Amino acid sequence: MIDLHCHIIPGVDDGAPDLSESLLIAQQLGRAGFETVVATPHVLEGRNYLTCREILEGTRVVNQAIEEAGLKLKILPGAECYIFPELPRWVKEDKIMTLGNMRKYLLVELPMLEVPLYAEQVLFELQVMGITPILAHPERNKELADTPLRLVEWANKGVLLQLNLRSLDGRYGEKASQCAQSLLENGLIHCIGSDAHRVTRENAYQNTLSILLDTVGKEDHEDITVNLPGQVIAGEKLELPREYQIKQPKKRKELGFWSNLLFSNLLKKVFNV
Repeated sequence: MIDLHCHIIPGVDDGAPDLSESLLIAQQLGRAGFETVVATPHVLEGRNYLTCREILEGTRVVNQAIEEAGLKLKILPGAECYIFPELPRWVKEDKIMTLGNMRKYLLVELPMLEVPLYAEQVLFELQVMGITPILAHPERNKELADTPLRLVEWANKGVLLQLNLRSLDGRYGEKASQCAQSLLENGLIHCIGSDAHRVTRENAYQNTLSILLDTVGKEDHEDITVNLPGQVIAGEKLELPREYQIKQPKKRKELGFWSNLLFSNLLKKVFNV
């Protein structure tokens, strides 16, 4: 399996603080069945901007440590880019690390509470440049969780959606969990990520992968965990349907007169009212 979102490079963001923690994360992901992990440290506009050279070097260091430890895990370079108006220009100037360094797919993070007014324009400009945006954990964005039809609209325009595995076990709250389930049930998730910053509780990824399998079935599970992310890191074009939608849950029928009467009598017998 392929993890498209992980903060495994030590000492560059709020992820692994040192190389020993990076190795523990690698061990845990390996036990869960991952064979490839894309290192996606936070890239922010401003003075703390993380360069492509720094990401490549960090990836090399982690790969070397993993090899010396005898682990069977491959780390690829990437970044989680916090959206800002000039992001397309930065990508054009080779200042932003794309997933797998293939210049085809970019992991884009939105604020947690809202969608900036310029977001759609940035996503569009990236696509015009030949870069496919992948939204990082959209289920955790409050505005998108409240209005998922916006995600349907973006997906129909070719934007991909990455789900955090731990959203499925309530790690980020009930709202994110419900949104994650809905997106999966409606075929709107294209890839997954651990979003690991530290070692998590044992078997957390195995448990959430089981939830994923139960929700989408074997074929879609294979697509989300292996096939589609495999095409992403290879820089290949994904051929996907453009007819996404979210099915509304069926409304419960209102009780008729006789049903109401029977229900009322039943309550009287049970509660002596």
